[in-house]
Amino acid sequence: MFEITGSDIANLSDGNLRTLVARLALSELRAQGCPLSSVTAGGNQDAADGGLDVRVECIGSLTKPDFVPRRLTGFQVKKPDMPASAIREEMRPKGVLRPVISELAAASGSYIIVSAQGSVADKPLSDRRKAIRDQLRGNIDARKLHTDFYDRDRLTTWVNEYPGIVAWVRMQIGLRIAGWSSIGNWAGTAVAEPSPYLVDDNACLTDERSRDSLQLTINEGIEKLRENLRVPGRCVRLVGLSGLGKTRLVQALFESGVGVESLDPSLAVYTDYSVETDPTARDMARQLIMKRHRAILVVDNCNPATHSELARICADSASTVSLLTVEYDVGDDEPEQTEVFRLRSASNELVSQWLKQTFPNVSQVDRSRIAEFSDGNFRVARAISDTLGKGETLGKLKSRDLFERIFQQRNEPDLSLLHAAEDLSLLYSVDGEDSSNEGELAKIGRIRTVSTHVMYATLIRLGQRDIAQSRGRWRAILPHAISNSLAASALARIPPAEFNLFCASLTPRMLKSLSRRLGFLHDSPEARSMVTNWLSLDSSLGDLFSMGADGLQIISNIAPCCS
Repeated sequence: MFEITGSDIANLSDGNLRTLVARLALSELRAQGCPLSSVTAGGNQDAADGGLDVRVECIGSLTKPDFVPRRLTGFQVKKPDMPASAIREEMRPKGVLRPVISELAAASGSYIIVSAQGSVADKPLSDRRKAIRDQLRGNIDARKLHTDFYDRDRLTTWVNEYPGIVAWVRMQIGLRIAGWSSIGNWAGTAVAEPSPYLVDDNACLTDERSRDSLQLTINEGIEKLRENLRVPGRCVRLVGLSGLGKTRLVQALFESGVGVESLDPSLAVYTDYSVETDPTARDMARQLIMKRHRAILVVDNCNPATHSELARICADSASTVSLLTVEYDVGDDEPEQTEVFRLRSASNELVSQWLKQTFPNVSQVDRSRIAEFSDGNFRVARAISDTLGKGETLGKLKSRDLFERIFQQRNEPDLSLLHAAEDLSLLYSVDGEDSSNEGELAKIGRIRTVSTHVMYATLIRLGQRDIAQSRGRWRAILPHAISNSLAASALARIPPAEFNLFCASLTPRMLKSLSRRLGFLHDSPEARSMVTNWLSLDSSLGDLFSMGADGLQIISNIAPCCS
């Protein structure tokens, strides 16, 4: 399922071949504790007088030599097949042995020719090995030099040890498995992103499983996440509101330029579970474990039910897989055998730095204004910045004006859409697939006598603007900088008597969802008034304790409005 063939290797470009051998060597050596600097890649495969394509220089001896046989090893990587005549021309241009080969011999190193097109049986392989040895004639250190020839099939065997490299190869040749990919952009030995990962000293991560919910800086959190994911069988859940940069944080875990001792990207296979995948994450985890592949399985936008299944599979005592799932919130989910980390809003200073990096044409004054309004949410900051025309500034726009830029984006104002979005935002999440007369969309639509179909269409349009987020059948208006503003406007617009009728029609799940939203609106006079009314003896919700666990959850949610 997650393997490649020799034909796949043959379809790689010259540059990708060099990157492939460098990544393979680096992954093999990292497992033995060798530093990243042990492997360097450079030169041109087809250069007439170049040096080695990939060079390995380890300070100490190798504990488990395999495809990298010695601590000093040079790889010459060629796309074409390399018969004896080609080997002679490669090792002895103009009849003179390359100096780099003599240097490897003097240091008791290893010299290996890699051919992507070559696929040789035992006899041709012996001939090529002999051809390599023949070129060492006259060298006084020839006996000290280890030599070998790797054809595409031996290279395939090496690649299939690393799921992340398999995913990368398939991506390069256009045969990616539906929904699955490697982590980051690879070039030589580096995993680079278009822009550096920004950090500051503010506490941005919470260790939810620690005593007193330990607050961590991003650097501390990255180290904690890496520490867990280095161990097979460990399961980690990263949660946080939409737009805070969870996916970018996941990528940073595998970047050598962020912190120390980054995770090996060659072990990582990634999927965004909001799109269709084949195989499923569950089948992928089972296959990796069955084949004894050491892997880090990363599942973005992973719902609680899928996480629980994956955790049961990956936390098994025989597991070779570490699991990292990402979701916008845990909610009532309490995943077993899982470390949970919550990403908090970034500081205004960090958002301003990111805007400078991403939108260099936005002025410093506007960056500060956008960062302040976004409340640490990168998605909100991007949405506002995207609306700025060339030469335009925010000037003295009020918060409501900034909100309208996010909500409308480059579309014409639509009061009906705005009101529908306000009503939908009253609930923290809503069942967006039940179109029945008693479904959640129907109950919300009755606030303004709007049909279920209109409410459904509203969610589609908001999703196209990246405002309505989907998780299975559930929809949520996010980020909260938008949904809280929308909900507050709805409360100010709906007469209290009508709102009470609306509340009386809600199911326990919807009441809990509504109470969770009200808890965010503790600065709203209307929200505080609604909560006071809820708690009055003559209210239909006056005796919340009679609702058992649901009532206690509602009381906990609305507590901020009672202080």
